[in-house]
Amino acid sequence: MVYPKSNPNYQRAVNEAGATNGQPAPNLNGLPNNQAPLFSESDYGYYDNVDYAELSGNVIINQGTQQIEAEKVLLDLSNGIAAAQGKVMFTDQATGQQVSRGNALDSNAPNRSSNNPQANFTEKASKGGLIGVADSLNYNTETGQSTANDVAFASVELQAHGYAKRLNRPNDSQYELDDVMFSTCPPTNRKWQFDAKSIDLDTDTGRGEAYNTTFRIADVPVFYLPYFNFPIDNRRTSGFLLPNASISSESGLEVDIPYYFNLAPNYDATLNTHIYTDRNPMVSGEFRYLTESYGEGIFNGSYLPNDKEYNDEDRSSFFYDHYWSSKSIPRLSGDAKYSYVSDSDYLNDFDTLGLSDSTINLPRRARVNYYNDYVDGELKVETFQTLDAFTSNGKPLEDKDKPYSRLPQLKLDYRLPWAKSFDITGVHDSAYFKKSIDDGSENEKSGGRIYNKLSAVYPMEKSWGYIKPKLSLQHLYTSYDEDSLADNQLSDKDGSQSVFVPQASIDAGLNFYQAGSPFGAFDDTMGGYRLLSPRLKYTYSPYEDQNDIPNFNTRIASINYEQLFSDSWFLGHDRLQDLHSLTPGINYRYIDATGVTRFDGSIAEQFYIDNGRVTLDDQQPVFTSSSSGMVWDTSTQPYNNFWVDVSGALTNDYDLNYITTELRYQPSDNSLFNVGFVKRQRDENTDQLPLSAFTASAVFPINNSWRILAQGQYDYNRDKVLDSLVGVDYEDCCFGFAVYGRRYYNDLNVKDKPTQAIMAEIRLNGLGSGSSRLTRLLSDKILGFEPVQTAWKD
Repeated sequence: MVYPKSNPNYQRAVNEAGATNGQPAPNLNGLPNNQAPLFSESDYGYYDNVDYAELSGNVIINQGTQQIEAEKVLLDLSNGIAAAQGKVMFTDQATGQQVSRGNALDSNAPNRSSNNPQANFTEKASKGGLIGVADSLNYNTETGQSTANDVAFASVELQAHGYAKRLNRPNDSQYELDDVMFSTCPPTNRKWQFDAKSIDLDTDTGRGEAYNTTFRIADVPVFYLPYFNFPIDNRRTSGFLLPNASISSESGLEVDIPYYFNLAPNYDATLNTHIYTDRNPMVSGEFRYLTESYGEGIFNGSYLPNDKEYNDEDRSSFFYDHYWSSKSIPRLSGDAKYSYVSDSDYLNDFDTLGLSDSTINLPRRARVNYYNDYVDGELKVETFQTLDAFTSNGKPLEDKDKPYSRLPQLKLDYRLPWAKSFDITGVHDSAYFKKSIDDGSENEKSGGRIYNKLSAVYPMEKSWGYIKPKLSLQHLYTSYDEDSLADNQLSDKDGSQSVFVPQASIDAGLNFYQAGSPFGAFDDTMGGYRLLSPRLKYTYSPYEDQNDIPNFNTRIASINYEQLFSDSWFLGHDRLQDLHSLTPGINYRYIDATGVTRFDGSIAEQFYIDNGRVTLDDQQPVFTSSSSGMVWDTSTQPYNNFWVDVSGALTNDYDLNYITTELRYQPSDNSLFNVGFVKRQRDENTDQLPLSAFTASAVFPINNSWRILAQGQYDYNRDKVLDSLVGVDYEDCCFGFAVYGRRYYNDLNVKDKPTQAIMAEIRLNGLGSGSSRLTRLLSDKILGFEPVQTAWKD
C-alpha cells in the first residue's frame, strides 16, 4: 500500500502540522479535555432547544486542546456525540514536556545507545498531539474518544506522518490505525515507511506496535514482519531494536536481532540473538545497573553451543566492569573488571569488524584510588586470563612469557607539605607477584617486592630559565615465596635481596623570547611570539649488582624526546639503573597571536659517560654505546586546516632507528585526509619489532547526504596490506545506511590468514537506532575523526 504525496488530504495535514508548530490551543485552568467547556462557531446553525444541533459552513469546535474543523457537524447533545463531515480537520495540540523517571539516579545512568555505564538515563517523554485530515469524524465530547475514516495525519511531537483507512482514538494517549502507512521522515521527503495492517500508538508508554508490516525504502519492499514493536519518542522502553546484518569469512552471513528490556529507571538489559549461516545460533546479553551508593556497572556475556566451525566445541564469553565513587570521601573511587573467553580465537571470530581490543592478556582486577594535593594512591588486586598466542618469533607462548598477578599491589606518589624551599617527593610501590610455571619453561620466580624512592629538588626558576638540582635515594627489596625458594633450591637468606642506589641530577634550561613570526615567513597579521629553549641535564647513579633479583614487571622504555630527560630507562621498579649521562636538547616554538602553536620542534641526544651494567636478565643487552642516538619530535600547523607531525630517532652510529610521519588535512568541517609513514628497525633493548608501513585514511562527502570512508595500513617490506577498510555512508534527517568491508589480520596469531568482513547497517531516525559500528571503529583508527563525525551529524 503506497500513498501518493499529491493526495489533497495529505498535503493539508502536512501544511497544518507545519503551521501550528505544535503550539497548544487554549485550555481553561488546565482541565482535562472531557471536562473542558465546548466552544463552536460556524456560518449557519440549527438547534432544536432539546438535544440536537447542526452546524454548517466553516465549522470550528474547540474543547480543551482539541479542535475540529469541517463543512458540517451534527451534535447529539444528550449523548455528547459529534459527527463531522466534509473536509474534516482535527487537531490535538497537547504540548510535549520534559519528564524524569522520578529517581535521583537517573542523571548518571546509561543511555541505551552507549556501552558506557556512566552515560545518561534521563529520558524525554512526549505527550504528542496529532493533526489529521479525514472524510468523516465521530467524536465523543464526554470521553474524548474519536474515530476518523480515510485520514491523513501528521504530528510534530511524534515526528511522524502517514495515512490510515481508519483512525480510532479511544482515549487521550492511544491511537489505533487500520490499513496504515507510517513514517518518521519529513512528510515532503519520505525515504522509508511502514505499510501495516494495523498500528497502535501509545504516548504514555512511548511505543508503537505494528502488525503484518511491510518495510519499504523508496517505495521498494525490503522485508515483512508479522509483529513489530518500535519507539515513538526518546524514552527507554522494552522492545526490539533494529537488526544488523554482516558477512565475514569466519562466520558467513550473520543476522543480529536485539531485544531491549527496560527493567527499571536504574537498570536495563539487552538480549541479542545471532543467527549464522556457518555456525549454530549464539545468544549474547548485556545488563547495566546504577546504584545510589555503590556505583554503576555493566555485564556482557555470550554462549554458542556446538560451534560447527570450531570442532563442535561450546564457545562463550563473560565481561564485567564496575565503577564506584565515594560520596562521603571526596576523590576516593574504585573499579572492578573481569574478562573471560572460552578460547583464544573467540575475539577474532565474533568481533566481526575488530572493534574489541585484540589482546593476549585479559585483565581481572579490583582497584581503589585516592588523591589529594599531597598524595596519589592506588591499591589493586589483578590477575589475567592469558590466551594461547604466539611470540614475535612465531613460537607458542610459554608460562614464563605470561604476566605476573598482583596479589595485591600498593602504589603511592606523595609530596611532603612542610617543605618550603625544597620539593620533597616520594614513590612507594609494594606488591606480591605470583606466576605459576607449569610447563617447565623456567623455574618459578614469585615473591614480594618493596620499592621506595625519596627525592629532594631545590628549584631555582626565573622567566629567563631554571636550574633544578635533585638528590634521590632508592631502595629495592625482594623476597621469593616458598614455592620459588623450593623450585630454585634457595634458602630464605639467599632468596632475599636488598639494594640501595643514590642518584643525583641537575636539570637546567634557558628561555629566549622574541615577538613576531619566525624568519619573516608569515606576514605581520600572524603576530605572536617565538620561544627558544635550550636544555641540559646531567644524571649520575652508581652501579649495584642486581642480577639475582627477579624481574616481575619491568621493561626498557622506547626511545623518544621526553624519555631522554627521565631518571631511568626502566619502566617498572625491579631494577635500579646505573646511569651516568649528559643530555643536551633544544625546543623551538612559535605561537601566533590567536594562541595557536604553529610550530613545536625538539631535538636531543643522551651521551653516556660510563657504560651501563644493570640488565633486565642475563640475555638482555646493556647500554654500552657512546650515546642514545639523536631524537627529534616536531609538530607544525602552517594553516588552520593542515597539520604535519614528524618524530624519529637515530642510532648512536646515526643510522635510522625509527621515523614516524603524519600529514593531516581537513578542507572542511566534515572531511579529513590523513597520510602517514612508519619505518623502524629492530631494537634488542626495547624488543622493538621492525616495521615499514604506509598508513592512509580519508573521510570526504560526495554531497550533503553521501560520503566515503576509508583507511588502510600497508607493510611494503612484506608486500602485505595489514588492515584495510572502505565504506560508503548515507545520512539525512530521517534515514541512514552504510555498507563497508574490512580485511585485517588477527594480532594474536602470526598465521597468514586475514579476516574479511562485509557489513551493512540501517539507521532509521525516530526508531531508536543505536550508534554506528563503522564510526566506532574509525574513531580508533583515524586521527581527528571525532570532530569530523560531529560535523557530519549536525
